[in-house]
Amino acid sequence: MPLEFVRDKQQLLWNNGSRLSIPGVWVDNGTNPIGSTWARNPIPRIDWGTGGPQHGAYGGNCDSPKGNRTAACVNFKPPCTEGEWENQGQMLPWHTIDGAAEPDDVEGYCSGDWTDGQIVDEVLIPKDLPKGDYVVGWRWDW
Repeated sequence: MPLEFVRDKQQLLWNNGSRLSIPGVWVDNGTNPIGSTWARNPIPRIDWGTGGPQHGAYGGNCDSPKGNRTAACVNFKPPCTEGEWENQGQMLPWHTIDGAAEPDDVEGYCSGDWTDGQIVDEVLIPKDLPKGDYVVGWRWDW
């Protein structure tokens, strides 16, 4: 039995406890199981390197040297203001994740390989649902 999302309640929850309500992106058509709704991950990847596109959603060149990469390398606009970090005298919108296995694993305040928080969604429990024990299933498709 697919549960409905509360569509005005999607939030980002950072590890420091701060929250930001964001507009969610929902898909109802062509989903499986039929009648279900999927929520898009609101955190855009930073696509550079061998797995990324030549040009990001905003037309920037994602194949340039690391120090010259810009926010153009994200697939869609991040849901918050990214801020900047200093790296070798340059101000960049992302920083390397501490202890990352790959040197290109980076994150922003709300983009990239985001480890600083959680995505919070609420679902509606039907009022006519019989009492009993249930398991809520969750899946991540990439």
